[in-house]
Amino acid sequence: MSMNQRDFYDNPVIQKAYTAKKLLDLAFLIQSQVTEVYAHKGMIFPVSCSSTLLFLSKRGPASVTEVARALRHPHQTVAQHIATLRKLHIIDKRADEADRRRIEYVLTDVGTAQAGLLDAYNMEAAEVFERLNRDIGTDLGDVLDIAIAALSRQTMADRFWDLFELGSAK
Repeated sequence: MSMNQRDFYDNPVIQKAYTAKKLLDLAFLIQSQVTEVYAHKGMIFPVSCSSTLLFLSKRGPASVTEVARALRHPHQTVAQHIATLRKLHIIDKRADEADRRRIEYVLTDVGTAQAGLLDAYNMEAAEVFERLNRDIGTDLGDVLDIAIAALSRQTMADRFWDLFELGSAK
């Protein structure tokens, strides 16, 4: 008997075990739906680069490492976002005045205009997410913050060891 995709994901064990996949599915769904809004509003950068642009517009010039640290993103991811934003002429690189070896990234005139569009979008997005929260009967951001805090206190691995092992694998 073959199992189709729907049957596979309808299995109650799989439903729970693949919670992280559902979170990724939700993130990709929101990102793909918001891409249309970005284009309509004249934002020329990918949704995935938004936090990097926002950080540079609010904080000012910064290195890849500083952006990655502030956003808690992998260095490589931020480097890719910066490369994308440079190709779009949204940011440019320059040597730091104090330390010529340090490369920092700064908004161009195009970047300043795009950051303004992003700021306006963010105001609207906050309201859109507030309405989504009402539709689903909970604050999605709060639920995610609670989950992140719980996993910071006790990791998934430790949760496995507590339930299924005598002691930690550490």
